[in-house]
Order: sequence, then structure tokens, then C-alpha cells
Amino acid sequence: MADVFISYSRKNSILATEFSEKLTEAGISVWIDREGIDLATNWSGEIVDAIEACKAFVVLLSAASVESHNVSKEVSIASELKKSILPLDIEMVELSRDLRYHLAGLQRAPLSNFDAVLRSLARLGLEPRRKHPGNIGEATPAASTPTAPVIRHVAAMPATDDRKSLMILPFEDLSPTRDNEWFVDGIASELIAALSGIKSLRLSNQQATKEFKTYKGKLSDYAWEMNVRYFLQGAVRKAGDQIKITMQLLDVETGDHLWQDSHKGIMDDIFEIQEQVATKVVEGFKLHLTKAEAKHLAKRGTENVEAYELFLKGMEYYERRTREHLNFALRFLDDSLRLDPGFVRVYFQKAMMLTELYRIYDRSEQHLVEAERLATTAQALDSNFVEINNALCAIYLQQGRLPEAEAAARRFIELAPDNANSHFSLGFFYSQIGEPAKAIPCFEESIRLDPDFLVAHWNLVLVCDRAHDISRKIKAALQAVPSKERRIRLFPDDEYARVEYANLLFYAGDEATAREFLLRQDKIMDGVSLYNLGCLASKLREFELAVDLLGRSLTAGMAFVEALRTDPDLDLLRGREDFEKLLASTNSFQDRSVAH
Repeated sequence: MADVFISYSRKNSILATEFSEKLTEAGISVWIDREGIDLATNWSGEIVDAIEACKAFVVLLSAASVESHNVSKEVSIASELKKSILPLDIEMVELSRDLRYHLAGLQRAPLSNFDAVLRSLARLGLEPRRKHPGNIGEATPAASTPTAPVIRHVAAMPATDDRKSLMILPFEDLSPTRDNEWFVDGIASELIAALSGIKSLRLSNQQATKEFKTYKGKLSDYAWEMNVRYFLQGAVRKAGDQIKITMQLLDVETGDHLWQDSHKGIMDDIFEIQEQVATKVVEGFKLHLTKAEAKHLAKRGTENVEAYELFLKGMEYYERRTREHLNFALRFLDDSLRLDPGFVRVYFQKAMMLTELYRIYDRSEQHLVEAERLATTAQALDSNFVEINNALCAIYLQQGRLPEAEAAARRFIELAPDNANSHFSLGFFYSQIGEPAKAIPCFEESIRLDPDFLVAHWNLVLVCDRAHDISRKIKAALQAVPSKERRIRLFPDDEYARVEYANLLFYAGDEATAREFLLRQDKIMDGVSLYNLGCLASKLREFELAVDLLGRSLTAGMAFVEALRTDPDLDLLRGREDFEKLLASTNSFQDRSVAH
């Protein structure tokens, strides 16, 4: 009989089959119900025999399996027979009372980390007899064909990634007036920037830290979903010129605080304090830095504290993304540069803001002229500030200077080949000039360097679709779906993620589930989300619904009306009377270009 018995819900059959096949490829024999219990009268007897004969009983846990009466019976039988039970999570889910009883004291592991599953089976005496094929959900030959099934699962970092996984949590504002959030957020962002150059750390990016502010669940659940073990928690108290920063490094796996520390001083000490904090993190992990990493850790953008404060205030306004706040941000950056004309990061950020102001709100060519001046000034001040090439690419693209834009993106890659943003920059350039096939390898490399780069995942799927590369499109969608599922579990109120998820299901070939989702989304309010939902309705040939959603998107403030005229996702609507009437109604809007 088989070494491993797999218990699962029929609703998870695709994922269970993939897991079974990977175990088989690793040389471990498996018993799995492939026919369906209801299809054979003697099936229950075969199940009991198989459980009795197996060396390890694996149960795949999901919302569906927790509700499955058959799964509960199989676990009960395995428990009564004193079998070694290995609970594997397809998703984080609360167990039923029966399952809690039978699985009490057993450590659950993520199904997605296949290497860890093999190690658990090895401890039960089941060593793989062949090299295993990789983690669940990694690309396989079947997944690269147009007929591959949709597999939805939780993503995991590759088992070979032995870096310390760290996330800087949003710092708490303990100031007496509680009005220094701009400063508190800036401290966390600066710490992330300082530590980002250390290759032995897998550091969550600034966007993840910002988004955590809206997370309402348990930190342990978040850590499991994001595959992060260590969290830096902190608080900042600023009263006038006096500041105090307290921190603690938490190991979620053990529940221990590895260290706690605090720093006091005045604002003139802020750069030294930040360097001490970053150094403390490095020492806490016992990391050995290269000379280049140590230099990056100690690098300061300015020695002018007032200019630094103004920069942080400007960035806080910029994050709000409205036209009014964008203009406020630009004024703060102007003031910062007046105090320190050598503050390179301010030149870069202001150039990016002006380019965004032009692209979204105000088509004044002077914005781009000024942005280019700022970018070239920054380049002259610090030739090692490679991110400036990202700004130059964006500026030249908006000006129609395509050879120069491409050259800037390529220069970014040449100077920072391990930076996911550099490859994304070139990919985005190609996607904007109508050469999606050239964009594909750029986005693929960006994702290889940063598997959690959600925007790169989404853009990769889009350019594969535009290039009519069906196999790559399906593979890219399958890669992106787990990240979106994780995002929805962590942030269930994120409309954009839910709509993007439905579009990904469509691109992956699961049109039935995508349509089911589409017809249930009657509470979407965000303009961009409504627009993307309208695109999905068009692709699914729900034409009347598509026009209605697109009209609602305009009412809700979707500003990129040019997309209605050029987006290939809406080609099936062109020529329809209701859609053409909608287009005519947008003539009063100022044209703006964007890739949704």
C-alpha cells in the first residue's frame, strides 16, 4: 500500500492532485481519492484500508475541508489508528471542533513550501527517493500550456532562500499632541532604505509597511501569510526638539523579543540615531556586511535637519496622491532644497512628482522641462544615485523622446542589475510604446528578483495578453493569483485587489469563476476598480454590464478617460451604440494616458 494518504475536500481537488503528483515525482507513494467517494459503493472500505496501511496521513486544510464531513471522518479514523498526522494549510482557517480535537498539539505547516513538507515526512521515515520538483505552485510543464488547469494556493518563498526575513512595522506616534505621524512614518521609511542594501536580509518594502496600518488581523497570521519571521516594532516620541525612539525585534516563530533598545536625543542627533538603530538590527541578526553594504548603511542624504524634516513632510503629503496634496508636497520639497541645494533625493522625488502631475492632472510641458532639469542636476551631484535613471525614463517617455527613455532604463539596469525596479522600468517603457513582447522578459526578471512585486506580476500578465503569448500569460496569471489571494485574506476590504484577482482568473483560463465573481460585485465604489471590472465584463462578453460599469467608473472619478478610447480590453465594445454614446460623453474631459 501507499506511504502517504491524502485527505482533502473535493473543492481543492486540483491542488491536491498537484501535491500528489509532486510527492510521486519525489519517489514517495501516495494514496489519493481520484474517483470520488460517491461513485463507488465499496469506496469507504478502501479508504479505511488505505488509512490503516499508510505510514503518514496528510490532511489539506482549507475552508472547504473544514466543512467536509468526509475529511472529518478520515481524520478521526487516522487518529484512532494512531497514525502520524501531518496537517498542511492551503489557507489559514479556523478548525471545526472535531478537527481541533484530533489535531490538538500538532503543528500545521503551509502546503506551498514543498521542501518543508518533505522534511516533515523525512522525520516520519519517508525520505524522498528522487530530487523533488519544487514548491507547490512553481511552474511545471503542464502549467505552461494553454490547457493547464487553474491552481490556486498560498505562495511561498523558495526553500533555498536562507535570508533573514524582516519587516519594519509602522512606528507608533507617542508625541504629546499625536500630530507627528509624518515624522514617525519617515523614520520607518528611512530605516527600510538603510537596510535595503543588505543582501542577507529579505526586507519587506515600504509599501508593505504602509499597508500594514490598515491590517486588522493577528500579527502571527500576517507573518504566516507573508512568510516573514522577524518584525521590528517601534515608537517615536517627539516633543519640540526632543525625540525618543524605542524599538524591539520580535521573532514570531518563537514569540521571543530578541532585543529591546531606546535612543534619546534632540533633532540634531536624528541621523546618528537612525544609523545606530540600523546598526543594532544588523548586530541583532549577527550579519556580516560587505564594505559596500556598510557604506550604504551609513549614507546620509543631508546633514541639514530642517531640510530633512521638510522632505519628510513633503513625502507624507505625496502619499495622499490627490492633486491638492501633490502641490503641497512640491512646496515642501522646494523649501527643503532652498535649505540644502545638495539634497539629491529631493531632486529625484520632485522630478517624479512633477512627471506624475503632468501625466495625471496638468498637461503643462513646463512640468516635464523642470523635472528633467531636476533629474540631470541630481545626476551631476551624485553619479552613484542610480534611481535617477528611473525618473529620466519616465520624463522622456512622456515627452515622446523614446530612444532616450529606453537608454535611461537600460542604464538603470546596467548600474543596478539586482534591482527589481530597474527591470520593471524597461518593461513598463516597452509596454507603453506598444511592444509587449519586449516587455515580457523585463517583468519576468523583475519578479525573479522580487517575487512579492505585485505590480510587476499584474503588468506581466497584461503584456503577455497583448503579445498573444497564451502559454506565458497563463503561467504569469498562475504565478500572480496566490499573491492576490493572500492580499484579499489579509485586506478583505481592498476593492482593487478583488477586481484584479477576478481579472487574473480570467487570464488564467478560469472564466467560470471570474464571471461568478463579476456578477456578485455590486458594491464596488472606487472609480479605477469599476473601470477594471468593466474591462473584465467586456472580455466575458457581458456587454451591457460592461458599459454600465464603465459609466459608473467615470461618475466615481476615474480620470483616465483616454483609456476608454485606446484600451484593447474594450475592443469588443467598439461600435455598440451604448458604448459610443458613453465615449461621446467624455469629450469634455481632458485626455490623459495611463496603463490600468
